[in-house]
Amino acid sequence: MKIGLLIPFTFILWLHWIGVNLKPSSGISPAPVEYRAMEINNIRSWFCSDGSFNTNSFGNAGFEWPKGSGKYARFVSGIWLGAKVQNETLITHAFYDAQYLPGYIDSNGTPQGRDDPDYRIYSIVKGDTLSQDYLNWPSSQGAYLNSSGRPYFLGTQTMFYSITDGYPDHHGFSPGNTDPLKAQILQTNWAYSAQDLKDVIFTEFRIINRSNEVWNNAYFGFWTDDDVGYASDDGTGIDTLRNLTYVYNFDNFDPQYGEAPPCVGTLLLRSPVKHTGNPSDTVSYYHPPGSMNLVTKQGFAFTGLNAFNVSGNQYEEPRDYREAFRFFEGKQMTGEPWINPVTGQVTVKLYSGDPVTGTGWINLGSEERRVMTSYGNITMMPGDTQSLIVAQLIARGSNNINSITKLRELSDYVQSVYDKNFQTALSAESVFEESPASYSLGQNFPNPFNPVTTIIYDLPNSGFVMLKVYDMLGREVKTLVNEMKTAGFHKAQFTAEDLATGAYFYRLSVSGSGGEFTAVRKCVVVK
Repeated sequence: MKIGLLIPFTFILWLHWIGVNLKPSSGISPAPVEYRAMEINNIRSWFCSDGSFNTNSFGNAGFEWPKGSGKYARFVSGIWLGAKVQNETLITHAFYDAQYLPGYIDSNGTPQGRDDPDYRIYSIVKGDTLSQDYLNWPSSQGAYLNSSGRPYFLGTQTMFYSITDGYPDHHGFSPGNTDPLKAQILQTNWAYSAQDLKDVIFTEFRIINRSNEVWNNAYFGFWTDDDVGYASDDGTGIDTLRNLTYVYNFDNFDPQYGEAPPCVGTLLLRSPVKHTGNPSDTVSYYHPPGSMNLVTKQGFAFTGLNAFNVSGNQYEEPRDYREAFRFFEGKQMTGEPWINPVTGQVTVKLYSGDPVTGTGWINLGSEERRVMTSYGNITMMPGDTQSLIVAQLIARGSNNINSITKLRELSDYVQSVYDKNFQTALSAESVFEESPASYSLGQNFPNPFNPVTTIIYDLPNSGFVMLKVYDMLGREVKTLVNEMKTAGFHKAQFTAEDLATGAYFYRLSVSGSGGEFTAVRKCVVVK
């Protein structure tokens, strides 16, 4: 565990070595930011609207595991971005100081929202549909809605907020004191209370280029200062087969965790996509995660995990934007490549050996470690959006090395949950979705309409549903639904491109274990 204070940056490395982590002072008064905890399962992790997470509002460690124990496995983490814009290298980061604030970039390229109370962290929990965050869920900011137009629960607890690096007065913090990239990040965090996912938190970063310039050689970075209990007795590594990076206790005793300390890691689930132009390259993913909306892009490929770089004690921190960009690329701060001492080959992924078997390049020293997992390089045009999905996870075995094995086993399960589009996790939840108390058929909206409108209907029980449209003479003109539906809130789209202006009726009929239900409403097509 570390103590958070404000001190000059030059003392950071020495203080890390003795197990104290103090924040560098930028000289700029920070704007108000908000901290909220994901704590629905066995982890309590604090997220902040300045782009950092795993640290709390007092500047202390914020990834507590197990929740309520007062023991911490991560001190602070953050999302980093870097790109070449015209002739400049631009960096934005959430380091010990952070360059993001709540808000967005408007159509004129101007940052907005830092003083708007609506731009804050929203957190909802399944079963609670009366909270202010649920009732004011910010879909206009980009928060996901479900198929019924209500807040979308990705997990038992779901969190959303919108941040931007666009405020120039907030870019004076090393190592990336450059002009803003004018990025907007829509961050969604979620976690499940189910037993098999009790030690996992998921995050999606939707990163948008809101500038009028092309981002060339763009990278995204997941940076973390991991301390498995005591700060200076850790080793680190990467499992390249799993896209899993991890930090573990170098020996079998930690002053905080005691015997058999845990292993904490980050698993890449979805990387950004890169245009290849090759028709044999295809990417597919669900948007949003867990929904049935499958997106397929031909001529694109996932970038995967580009590099895994390490700083702390033996290796210097990036001190300026040049060194920070080299950090993204998987190079040394000098720009020289890393050489794997076992193979003698150039590498961008440090410590890619296996501590469990003792083979390959493994971390042989007990040190303070800070790591960067980067994803790129890609080109982002103005208005482009890229998605990065990661899982933070932690596991404990019979000893410090067995904890790595247990983390790998957990990561394999998490990967399978993602590969199945979270359906197994959603079905295992004790409360999947709030259920309506009775049958109902809502008025379509908009009404009148041209040419598309939406119809919402509620089912307290599963049943066979028919939703049909009739003209004024009672002739059937459209069948919108004709299948079994589960209990819950549903919606259907009615497209009337081939229908004449006039009044129509839509009729809902349900038959099932809950009995029979029929309702009719009128709608108007105007062309």
